[in-house]
Amino acid sequence: MVQMLQDQGFLPKLQRAIASDNWAAFIANRFVWLLAGYFIVQTITRYFASPVLGLDEAEQIIAAQSFQLGYGPQPPLYTWLTIVFFSVFGDGLLATALLKNTLLFLGYLGVWLTARKASDPTLAAIGTASLIFLPQISWESQRALSHSVLMFACSAWTVYLFLTCIEKPSWWRAVVFGVVIAAGALSKYNYMFLLVALIAAGFCIEEGRKFLCSKYILGSAVVAVVLLVPPAFWMFENQDLIYARVHKFGIDKVERHFLTGFFSLINAALQFVIVAVVLFFCAWATSFYWKDAEQHDQYVKETVRKLLTLVVIFGLVITAVSVVVSGATNVKDRWLQPILFLAPLVASLWLFAEVSMRQAKIILGTASVLSVLIVVLIPFNFAFGSFKKPSAHALPSQAIVDTLAQYGVRSVLTTSHSIAGNIGDLKPGWAVTIPEYSGIDIDYAYPVAILWKGHSKAVPANMSALYQKLKGKPIPNSEIHIEAAPYYHWSEYPFEYSFIIVDGSDQAVSQH
Repeated sequence: MVQMLQDQGFLPKLQRAIASDNWAAFIANRFVWLLAGYFIVQTITRYFASPVLGLDEAEQIIAAQSFQLGYGPQPPLYTWLTIVFFSVFGDGLLATALLKNTLLFLGYLGVWLTARKASDPTLAAIGTASLIFLPQISWESQRALSHSVLMFACSAWTVYLFLTCIEKPSWWRAVVFGVVIAAGALSKYNYMFLLVALIAAGFCIEEGRKFLCSKYILGSAVVAVVLLVPPAFWMFENQDLIYARVHKFGIDKVERHFLTGFFSLINAALQFVIVAVVLFFCAWATSFYWKDAEQHDQYVKETVRKLLTLVVIFGLVITAVSVVVSGATNVKDRWLQPILFLAPLVASLWLFAEVSMRQAKIILGTASVLSVLIVVLIPFNFAFGSFKKPSAHALPSQAIVDTLAQYGVRSVLTTSHSIAGNIGDLKPGWAVTIPEYSGIDIDYAYPVAILWKGHSKAVPANMSALYQKLKGKPIPNSEIHIEAAPYYHWSEYPFEYSFIIVDGSDQAVSQH
């Protein structure tokens, strides 16, 4: 077979194509169009990969049942956008996939526009394509995340708009900047690390100081505050829901060293950027072996490079101080996204200021290959999980719905985002919720199913509390039904769950 390909001249043609600079120049010059095409493909892939919603997708089905100023421990903007997309594209998977990939495209576009402020199309393409080397953005955002995707888009546009404002201040730019700040604050709370770092970095350059001390920044601040006041009042009145996930930071651990959180932060930062660091080093190292006529000096605007570098430095310092002061002992790598999404661009502006097409081909070629691999591997991940246990996308949600439908259920209270969201997706007429989203203002009609994972002889305490909060009375004694259904693609791995049915009457049924 190889001999035949050689005889036909296929391999020499392939080698010449790879050696050519044309494909790299094509990517650099048409980068935005290729980017849009990539996320269209990702949207189609997600739609056909699995009918079962992932954890964050399911969470939005729960929250989007009602439009209100707040929902639970996450800010409300992603849910508001979900409601808008549901109204246009219909409730369910297509709308959620479109929303996520639209936001990812906008995030990449914001980084590319920022990069173009600093350099030419080739270096801008390198800095933006390198986001693929950050697993939290390239892989996890497709596989699982929601609010972090919105925060990434808001963060990218915050940086870009700040650069436009300091270059040429105007009232309309200031207003748009204020709107994006408000959007960022309503996307995810750790967005504020970027905003504070950006302001601190801005004061370190002359153009930044002029804007930050001008009347225009006051306009931005007023717009942001006006937009944030109503959700802020909701947060103040629902602090129990806001702090429902504070345990994830490990703040409540009694025994801890004050540096535990700091070391966790370092580990998280390394996990976030390690792939990019390795690939950038390999590409940069080629400059020691190939110094020839193909080397080209790239135009790099020093002010922008300095500002972006300081944003990353200040952001990490501010995050480290916050971790130590708060007593947090557990830092996840995705929490550093509003700062470290700039790391590949900053590294590109320093390492490849004198870039060769060979280096450009290494980065752009590797990014292209990884992009294709992600598209191919996402459906396998949804189907087979980690190959040790099923993924959230293998939940037997249809079997659960079929079982509950036999009892005429109209509402479902459960312990699981995934269960509630997928039931709501399959049965849009049913009301669904979990303890974290008990503040949603909807009617929970009878019969009510109270469902939880695993098999037990008693209703979990948090489910009893949730029912009493929503209905104003304790759960009547009811029969506990024990069920199991196989995960999709995992026939030997049953999903076990239990539930009771409350029909709304005051007559108690003896518990079995």
